[in-house]
Amino acid sequence: MRRFAIIAILLFAAFFALCPGLPGQAVGVAPQPGSRPRPVSYHGMVPGVTPVSELLRRMGRPAHEGAWYAWKMLYAAKEQAGQFDAFHIFGDREKGKVGTIEAVTIPGGFESAGKIRGRLGEPEFELVLPGGQRLLDYSLQGVRFTLSAESRTIGAAYFPHGYRRVPPGDRKLVDLGFLRQGPQPRPPAPPAVNLLAGAFEIDISPVEPGWLKGKYEVRDPLKARCAVFVRGGLKVAIVGADLFGLLKSEVDPIEARLRRLGVSHLMLAMSHNHAAPDTIGIYGSYPEDYVGYLQERIVAGVGKALGRLVPVKELLVGSDELSLAGARVGGLFRNARNPGIVDPQLAVVQARGRDGKAIVNVIHFACHVEGLEKGPKEISADFPGYMCDELRRRTGAPAVFLNGAIGGMVSGDTRERSHEEARKAGLRLADEASRILGFAVPSASAVFEFRRSRIEAPVTNARLLLFGKRHQGRRVFHRGRATTELFHARLGDAEFLTVPGELLPELSFELLEKMKGYPRMIVGLCNDQLGYIIPAGDFRKDAYEESMSVGPAIGSIVRRRGLELLKRGSE
Repeated sequence: MRRFAIIAILLFAAFFALCPGLPGQAVGVAPQPGSRPRPVSYHGMVPGVTPVSELLRRMGRPAHEGAWYAWKMLYAAKEQAGQFDAFHIFGDREKGKVGTIEAVTIPGGFESAGKIRGRLGEPEFELVLPGGQRLLDYSLQGVRFTLSAESRTIGAAYFPHGYRRVPPGDRKLVDLGFLRQGPQPRPPAPPAVNLLAGAFEIDISPVEPGWLKGKYEVRDPLKARCAVFVRGGLKVAIVGADLFGLLKSEVDPIEARLRRLGVSHLMLAMSHNHAAPDTIGIYGSYPEDYVGYLQERIVAGVGKALGRLVPVKELLVGSDELSLAGARVGGLFRNARNPGIVDPQLAVVQARGRDGKAIVNVIHFACHVEGLEKGPKEISADFPGYMCDELRRRTGAPAVFLNGAIGGMVSGDTRERSHEEARKAGLRLADEASRILGFAVPSASAVFEFRRSRIEAPVTNARLLLFGKRHQGRRVFHRGRATTELFHARLGDAEFLTVPGELLPELSFELLEKMKGYPRMIVGLCNDQLGYIIPAGDFRKDAYEESMSVGPAIGSIVRRRGLELLKRGSE
């Protein structure tokens, strides 16, 4: 048995060593033989079928190309100056095939929702976003269209055809158009907030060479950005940290120590930064001493924020959707697993003191933080660090970044994985957040509530069960089940629902449908990292995200318990 266990561990390590980098995006697979109906092609090119040589013959040399996790080629979009159609290559750059295409160029006959339906019939799935943009999903034909609020087609995503993403019997329409988005009327008489707030950011970069294996350098500091909100006996700490991830067993001691400081609840939102050390140990050794240091520093940061509490005069709230032109949020993020399916919202909450100055900014959007090629060998906060630093410079207050539904894989759409591109993305996000702050309005509600719900999820992933045995005491699987939790919080008009991992955006939309706040924020990787949270109907065999998920049941469990929490919060 002992010999078998050693062999199993070696096989487990070899599996992860062979994975293509930390995030391992699923670019595409070959279509099923004989699949029907016929695919929609991009100028005759079909993802999963057309070789790169044919792409180059038809399109010529790209305007730009470079390595993300798949090789990426950009071609200038026709009739759209300054915009590009993006081709992601499946396999080798020279001998591979076109994997996915995300295009601003719209094929003739598909220029509007009416024309698309006239050509292809009713979509397999339709999503209407709060700002009016929409998605029409024709997965069997290998295409999804994004449309403006005026029903004009602004993007097309092409991918290997022949697969139905939404199982028969599931909802075909999620309409979020009734939810508030963008500029809102100023409330005539905002209520007194009756809150105290304080904020502090603290450096959490590794300081001892022996804490991490291998050579590394700290290019720019990792930080935990801490905000505390207090009313009477309710004290809630919201922390956005430049971390790859922590398990619940490592977050619980932080919260226990904070309770001794009077903190009622901790929301520790990890950015899932791939240029930070692997604090889970899933890809190698577990840095126990560094994790202990992180725990101390986060407690210290929240303690400093408690020491800076001042009365809040008003809470400014706002959100808006970024454009889905090209079936992605150009230059910022895209979905590499299911192209076109993203939540383009950027949300802000700013607490202001009696002097009219900002106390803290809370910023929320969804994207994997993996824009740097060297990963943890060159430690950096990546684009959220640039964004938060710039917002602090502009507002005079710390910016707490909360990531969203990043699973499946909602990742960067920069030209390449470099610090310059990460800086550009961070500054653009700071510009968008500043734009939204420009029309943000005082909260029309003074509510301050916090609920939490414990959940259990069956673990059917043999690799993660083996990981649990290797790291006994850190991730406890009782009778093959993992225990974790969700939170529901309301801070004035703003509403938060947290999930303990990387939620696929498809699961987020039905949760957002029941959130009546403004803005609405689903916060990923909060107080735990259970890996990918995938819809059961889209749980695929041998795909990367599935290899990093506890199993197909977790998606339904999170959805059901999240809806229960939201229902309790609205009663």
